[in-house]
Amino acid sequence: MKSADSFKLTISLFCVSFFWGTTYLAVRIAVQTIPVFYIVGLRHFMAGMILLSYLIINKKLEMPNKGRFFHNLLSAFLMLVLGNGLTAYGELTVSSGLTALLTTLSPLIVMFINLLSGREKMSLKIILGVVLGLLGMVLIFFNSLSQLIDPQYRTGIISILLAISCWSIGTVYAKSGKHEKNNIILDLCIQMLFAGTGLLLIGLISGIPFNISMWKTSNILAVFYLTFFGSIAGYISYLYALSKLPSTSVSVFTYFNVVVALFLGWLILDERITSRLIFATILILAGVLLANYRKKSAAPAVQGMIIEE
Repeated sequence: MKSADSFKLTISLFCVSFFWGTTYLAVRIAVQTIPVFYIVGLRHFMAGMILLSYLIINKKLEMPNKGRFFHNLLSAFLMLVLGNGLTAYGELTVSSGLTALLTTLSPLIVMFINLLSGREKMSLKIILGVVLGLLGMVLIFFNSLSQLIDPQYRTGIISILLAISCWSIGTVYAKSGKHEKNNIILDLCIQMLFAGTGLLLIGLISGIPFNISMWKTSNILAVFYLTFFGSIAGYISYLYALSKLPSTSVSVFTYFNVVVALFLGWLILDERITSRLIFATILILAGVLLANYRKKSAAPAVQGMIIEE
């Protein structure tokens, strides 16, 4: 690999590892004064408009066929509307670090879907990976069962688990379609414009106040951060890394999101990190890596398994 390409790949992997980890903190800051529907809606809509401008300027805008168009709409509904929307809603009551940690279960859910559909076969390492992941979850909630009595906290946890499930189903569905690999930006533009417009309309129709005067500057800046660094820089870097490396190798770097999210939550939001939580994190990450490990000669079964926040 040329030195220039190696440098670009290094930068891309850094963006995937760091920027997607910081999005959990950004969401946690944004929800302090901005309604969830508007956070996710504005983030995706602005990103979609930026990508649309790019396609127009570079004369790469084309009309997708009906199948590709509706495939993008359903993918966006599952992953961006339900996945990212419910995750942001859950962060109203759940810490950013714990949210990031819970989202690492997505690869295991995707794997179960592939097992049921026949895309994967059961093996000892898959069983061990699932067991390690479940042990990590038990450690997280073993001393927190009393918190589940709080309806707001319980709703937040359920919302995040639903978000993970929707994202996982959307991932499998998105990968099942045939895409024009030379214009992935067009697919991403369609998905983000659909998700952004839909979420904004839902918020307005629901009567949720769109009162910008009540939004703090720090919260607005968090939305812009999510747009440029989460949706655009993070995702485009992920696509570039996938074009240069096996998807399994790239997925390993996305697991660093949890470390980044936990550290920033502790540093900026004073979120508590206990030795139990650290050990649980190690167990879950070990389980995910073990269950998804592929030899270089084997074709990876799943791509893009982590929730981009």
